[in-house]
Order: sequence, then C-alpha cells, then structure tokens
Amino acid sequence: MKLFLALLALAVPVASGQSVEIVSPNHAYTFAYGDAILHQIERDHLTNEMIARVTFSNYPYAGDRESRCDETFDFVFPGLHFDAPRNEFVARTRHQVRIPIAALHPNFPYAGYKLEPNAKIFLAKRSGRVTAVLNATPQPRDGGRWVQIDDNWSLQNLLALGFERLTH
Repeated sequence: MKLFLALLALAVPVASGQSVEIVSPNHAYTFAYGDAILHQIERDHLTNEMIARVTFSNYPYAGDRESRCDETFDFVFPGLHFDAPRNEFVARTRHQVRIPIAALHPNFPYAGYKLEPNAKIFLAKRSGRVTAVLNATPQPRDGGRWVQIDDNWSLQNLLALGFERLTH
C-alpha cells in the first residue's frame, strides 16, 4: 500500500501551499483488471456539489467465456464552491488563491462541465477498490485530465505513470 501511495504522489505535482487536493469520500468496488471507459463532470442541483461520474468496464478481458459488463459510479468532491454566475466550480488554496476546477461548456446540443487545464482527477485502483482524487494548481498542466492508476505492475501502467511524470 505504501508503494502504491508513493506512486500516486509521484504523479501529483507538489507546490507548497499552491495546490488543492480533495479525496472523494465515495469509493467504488469494481473490476480489478477493468478500465475506466467513460467519465464526466456533473453538478448536483440540490447541493451544488461537483460529481465525477465514471463508468468502468471489464472489456479488456471480456470475451466468449465472460460477457462485457459496465458499471457507473459517482464520486463527490466536497469543499468546492459553485460560482453560479460563471457556471463553474472553484477551489481556494490555503493562501486563498482562487483555482477554477471545472466550467460549463455550452456545446450544442449537449452542454457539459469540463475540467480546466489546471485540474486533474486521479482514479486510484487497488484490487478493484477505486478512490478518486482531485488535484489542481493555479498553473495549467499538460497531459490528460483523467488519470487512472492501478496497483498492478503491468507494462501499460508503468508506461502511463512514466509518461504522466514526464509531461509535468
């Protein structure tokens, strides 16, 4: 477990006091060797909380003996402020620096929230248990906005982690 958390820490940039990290209190239990195939940001209209909706699938190993199965889970990120006039979620650092997290993009015909270039959501999987971690900094960052990290030592996971580290 310590090694897994150390790998996650390598993927998350550290800027003393200038980053925000929120671990969702929600956890999912899904396919240990599955993959996240869909993800989106939603707003809970009653509480104005940001929700990351993620669909996991067993498609990498589905076939004749095991049919494909998809599971969708919601991860809530408390502590974010919803700025209604701007239609965006924002966070504040310890030094009260405003960091935009996700904004509404009015793409016709389907409007939706998108993560800003300075925000990433890490989906950390350990033997099928998924923890979602939101990390944001005031500066934009390269690379994908959604990063899946598994605890298995497959070549795919090692390459993904190495590539993620190189793009910072």
